[in-house]
Amino acid sequence: MAQTLTSIEPLLPVLQQRPFGVLSDIDGTLAPIVPRPEDATVPEETRRLLRGLVAKGVRVALVTGRSLESALQIAGVEGVAFAAEHGLRLWVEGRLEAAPGVAEYEALAGQAQAELRQMELQMPGVQVENKGPLLAVHYRRAKEPRAAREVVLAAVERSAAARRFRLHEGRMVVELRPPLDIDKGTAVVTLIERLGLSGVVCLGDDITDIDMFAAAGRKRAAGLAAITVAVVSEEATPELLRAADYSLEGSEGVRWLLAEMVRALP
Repeated sequence: MAQTLTSIEPLLPVLQQRPFGVLSDIDGTLAPIVPRPEDATVPEETRRLLRGLVAKGVRVALVTGRSLESALQIAGVEGVAFAAEHGLRLWVEGRLEAAPGVAEYEALAGQAQAELRQMELQMPGVQVENKGPLLAVHYRRAKEPRAAREVVLAAVERSAAARRFRLHEGRMVVELRPPLDIDKGTAVVTLIERLGLSGVVCLGDDITDIDMFAAAGRKRAAGLAAITVAVVSEEATPELLRAADYSLEGSEGVRWLLAEMVRALP
């Protein structure tokens, strides 16, 4: 079970590794959760701290379910790597890489989106977001989110195109992802290897970030210096806290940690 992080001290042995990296989710971690996903943004103070880490030689990578275009816009920080769409697309050192087999799901996602919209998913507060090869159905703004979730799941079951995707759930969202063996965990392993990291701190707030924590744990067992930090909210699941080493409260806690890292690093 994650312990509440109140001091930078437990992280110092990891911060002393070179190269050192920070791998972080965006929404709910760096950027506060907002009712409409398109309104999310990383606060300028958080951006300043991330730039400070990059300036000190830290290799920063953002691991997100968002499309690469959306992630770049929301983050607004130069010199960082991205694993977008849960690792389906990587942006490392200015080069874009897409996982094999992704392209065929872009057209299928459009078909699934059309079918879902025909199944009364135009209901108030429910939003279907097309991220290219995957779909996200948000129900945070629905008057009764639990009932909206059931409507969404029933619609997915009735859609022939939607059933060809793997269904995942997160914070007030149902995601349809290509049935490929790629997730935030495989993305983290690739980023650790590609960036040549000897030490890493991983930050995340949602169920999908458990894959990231588990992958960091496996790399730690193989010799990597790694610490995982759960970002806590009212929507945080017990599974998230069990998967992490430490916990912080919200994106405000993340800003505190980033500031402590900037101060601790030479």
